[in-house]
Amino acid sequence: MKPIRVLLGALAALMLLPASALAQSVEPAGSGDNYLQPIVLANQQNPLPLSPSVLGFTVDTTNYTTQNDASLFGGNGQEFNQCGNSIYGKTVWAVFYTDRYGRVDLTASGFDSVIGLASFDSPSNPAPKGGLCTDRLLGTIESFNPDFLPTVKKNHWYAIQVGGAQQQDGSIPGGLITVYAELLKPQEVQGDAGVSWTPARGGVKLSLVRAGGPKGAKVKVSCLKKSCGSKSFTSKKPLLKQTFLKSNPMAKFTTRLKTQPEAEAHEAATTNVFQNKTLKNGARLVVTVQETDQIGEMFYWDVKNNKVGTKHILCIEPDGKQTAALGKCDGK
Repeated sequence: MKPIRVLLGALAALMLLPASALAQSVEPAGSGDNYLQPIVLANQQNPLPLSPSVLGFTVDTTNYTTQNDASLFGGNGQEFNQCGNSIYGKTVWAVFYTDRYGRVDLTASGFDSVIGLASFDSPSNPAPKGGLCTDRLLGTIESFNPDFLPTVKKNHWYAIQVGGAQQQDGSIPGGLITVYAELLKPQEVQGDAGVSWTPARGGVKLSLVRAGGPKGAKVKVSCLKKSCGSKSFTSKKPLLKQTFLKSNPMAKFTTRLKTQPEAEAHEAATTNVFQNKTLKNGARLVVTVQETDQIGEMFYWDVKNNKVGTKHILCIEPDGKQTAALGKCDGK
């Protein structure tokens, strides 16, 4: 049997262990040095729990290495070891599974380090895909910028990589390091919608439907119960720019931009649609504002007795399949 198959079998077996057995644990020397023998924080039976629960581990990486395996890391086979201009090594790997959308807050404490987060398909197809990394802090603590936390998807696997950041003298630090993973609810889209109208025979005539959201948000205006067509567009207001990996799946990690947003960046852009359109009594005018991996918003009005009723607002889960009372969506 080829060595790679032996390692895949070992990884698959690890995935079946209860996550609670490994949470907040001190790992024996050598744990997680090899990507295919990671520290398992959470699996499909025990997914990464939502905050305030925090899972973590402590391990001594003094004698840890970086791997060379083209079947896993592609290219020249070198394990990810560069984040922006930062070189790192003596890496430790941990994996977790998520059963909801969200943002993951990763923290490493012990020595000057780099943190990376990569996704992979499954224990039977474990090659890590490109992801995000951070080396923004000097000293013994490292974490992602809280305003730009990595997002995770529902029913997906992820791998955490932590390594010592190369020092000015060329050395790579190692030793005791503690890594924590906390799953937070998805970010919530800040959209906006409003309606101006006049009474009409059998319904209302719209003079303005104002709808929009942050740049990149997908906005849709439509009707339920009584068809009135639909209008979809992408909001174009300048917003926070985030850099994601755009090269091949085996490429190195990339960092997020560190520029600060302008004050107006959080304001919603709005566009007038459905001008002069007539809505029949019994129709429900619906505006949805959604963005990838975020909790969206739904605004709606019921038309009755030649009037537009009160505006209602619901939240939309990131998968777009479920709505709930505002504030009740949690990424599940």
